[in-house]
Amino acid sequence: MGRRRKLKPKTYELEIESLSHEGRGIAHLDEKVIFVSGALPGETVIAERCFSRAKFEEAQVSEVLLASPKRMTPKCAVFGICGGCSFQYLSSTDQIDAKGKWLKDAFQQQAKTEPKNWLEPLQVEDWGYRRKARLGVRFVVKKDKVLVGFREKKSGWIANMDRCEVLHPSIGQHLVALGSAIEKLSIKSQVPQLEVAVAENNTVLILRHLEPLSVKDEQILLDCAKDLGVTFYTQSGGEDTVKPLDRGVDLTYSHPEHNIEMAFLPTDFTQVNFKLNQKMVSLAIDLLELNDDDEVIDLFCGLGNFTLPMARYAKQVIGVEGDSGLIERAKENAQRNDIQNADFYKADLFKEVAGFEWFRGKKYNKALIDPARSGAIEIVELLPKLGVERLVYVSCNPATLARDTARLIEIGYKLESAGVMDMFPQTAHVESIALFTK
Repeated sequence: MGRRRKLKPKTYELEIESLSHEGRGIAHLDEKVIFVSGALPGETVIAERCFSRAKFEEAQVSEVLLASPKRMTPKCAVFGICGGCSFQYLSSTDQIDAKGKWLKDAFQQQAKTEPKNWLEPLQVEDWGYRRKARLGVRFVVKKDKVLVGFREKKSGWIANMDRCEVLHPSIGQHLVALGSAIEKLSIKSQVPQLEVAVAENNTVLILRHLEPLSVKDEQILLDCAKDLGVTFYTQSGGEDTVKPLDRGVDLTYSHPEHNIEMAFLPTDFTQVNFKLNQKMVSLAIDLLELNDDDEVIDLFCGLGNFTLPMARYAKQVIGVEGDSGLIERAKENAQRNDIQNADFYKADLFKEVAGFEWFRGKKYNKALIDPARSGAIEIVELLPKLGVERLVYVSCNPATLARDTARLIEIGYKLESAGVMDMFPQTAHVESIALFTK
């Protein structure tokens, strides 16, 4: 196998024509498409090439010669270096407008359609919203310092950051203190990451360590936890090795509009933006137009994030999820909230489900699906068999939502409404919601 050739340095002046679905500026030069990180439509920039292929190249802005009137000064000192954010040079309004355009483009290009009605975008906090994250940790010998933060763009290095503006303040304002505590550990070079889980009532940090912690190390972490008002858990191997350093804490978030409190473990999947999640769940309930006669199925239900609030308004709700741990927590959350009309089942939704109790001979007039980025094309085929007449599809990937929309239309559904939700402000991540009827 031959050696990969080192890319020759190249700098060029470019006029940015549009914005890609990843939030990069698009320009053309010598019959090539150039994707330019940090550039906005209408700008003239100097950019440095960082990747090249036959038909396209990637570049990074080094100087803005003519700035867009929409360009803003980034709030973060390491913006452009850190890979955690990509959109801080746009206002929150312009960010959500761009995301709405990407969703519209996806519908038009892949499904050859668009909704009868565009929903108003959902937005809440722009900063300090992120409650789940995986932070890198690295002891840098030359600096004699432990760095804690997100990784640099297209790099394994940790960005040298004092604070993070998008992380919840209980963590985002204390990166230096966390690094200083880890520096004191005897195994400081054997700590690769911290996993963050911020609840409404507690903050947990799961410290991944490749060598055992000494008694002194544990005390250092306990002292740090007391100072910062957080709780350390440790992880020496796989997820089954996660345990409290001292004592565990209860983690919860709520849906106050629906009188629901959700308990979760620090390793469980939860939405990163609690306030947006509350609005999203309420919007889904409104779109489904739930009533006392409705039989509802919630596919990819997780902890019951949608299932339990929906149960307040429907006759019966069934939640189906592939993770057995999440199913157990969903059942516990139903009991916690005194909900009697919600049942939960474990099933791999990408395999044959005809024999399952929740599927065999059952009918549901309404459904909600909230799949992973890969979408739910296999699940779409099940909906007519289940008798679903009204469907809300929550998506974290416009491309797979548009692909699945095309199939839904083929099997008799209509795309009634759709819109974007800013679950991850300052990034190019697009969360969306769509309503289908039959």
